[in-house]
Amino acid sequence: MTDYEETLQSSDFKDRKTGLVVFGILHIIFGGFCALMVPFMIFGMIASTVLDKSAAAPMRPTMMIPGLLLYVLMAVWFICMGIGSIKARRWARALILVSSCLWLISGMGGLIFMLLLMPDIYGRMGASGQMPPEVARIMKYVMTVFMTVFYVIIPAALVLFYGSKNVKATCEFRDSRVRWTDKCPLPVLALSLMFGFWAVSMPLTVFYGCAIPFFGSILTGLSGAGVVLLVMLLAGYVAWGTYRLSINAWWCAVLLIIAWALSTAITFSRVSIMDYYEKMNFPEQQLDIMKQYNISQYYMVLFLGLWAVGFLGYLLYTRRYFVRPAEQAL
Repeated sequence: MTDYEETLQSSDFKDRKTGLVVFGILHIIFGGFCALMVPFMIFGMIASTVLDKSAAAPMRPTMMIPGLLLYVLMAVWFICMGIGSIKARRWARALILVSSCLWLISGMGGLIFMLLLMPDIYGRMGASGQMPPEVARIMKYVMTVFMTVFYVIIPAALVLFYGSKNVKATCEFRDSRVRWTDKCPLPVLALSLMFGFWAVSMPLTVFYGCAIPFFGSILTGLSGAGVVLLVMLLAGYVAWGTYRLSINAWWCAVLLIIAWALSTAITFSRVSIMDYYEKMNFPEQQLDIMKQYNISQYYMVLFLGLWAVGFLGYLLYTRRYFVRPAEQAL
């Protein structure tokens, strides 16, 4: 028996290296699927434009760019996390646990939202003759199972595994270096990642005419770009500041969420969602299709209100990790 094996046996935890390798391989597989979606999206866009002249006007190529970039980002993320998990890196375990928690929470919210809307959407499909009622019913069940697996079961399994104390101890034992993720509490790291993603994604609104809900109206063009730039800078500051446990960044996060939620709620209580889509420069044929399955804006306001309350509650929960400079001196 080697010295390493003797040290491992004398430790008070179960080695989960095998599980880290298995889940790491699964992450790499997920990344591969995301990478494959990029050429599929490009091919589908070209095929719908060139091969089917009678079809409704496809999405403009520039409007496909955000989706392509998202799949590229997801592919890089899953592959990097998979490699880190296989190597039992502390940073990989922390990032996977945090992102899986966010995945699970957002997935459960999305699943509930879709369960409320699916009877209406697929009912309209069956009633309008777009598909037989039996097929619409089957599609509803298939979508429910698919979303339950990928939005709830998979992230829940990741949370349970990477949240295990044995997995944590295994990574700390095999990766003794202090990593950057160790310098920030995991709940705050999740907060930092959320605002960081928000900051990075804001420039993508350029591909949709910089259409931004703003306290009762939809801003576009230069005015919309100005709000996009402001939100991007504030979210970026919050992402960096919260990672450094700055109380000023925490307060900025609270004010930014309140302002964003109020602005969006006021706007969609006065402006219809279809008007918003028009400002985003969707093609006319696409707008006609969307009108058939138009989601009530009151659903949007309700969902936004629940999101804002939940986010503010989470901010209050993380307040314990932030201290003022005077308190640090004590």
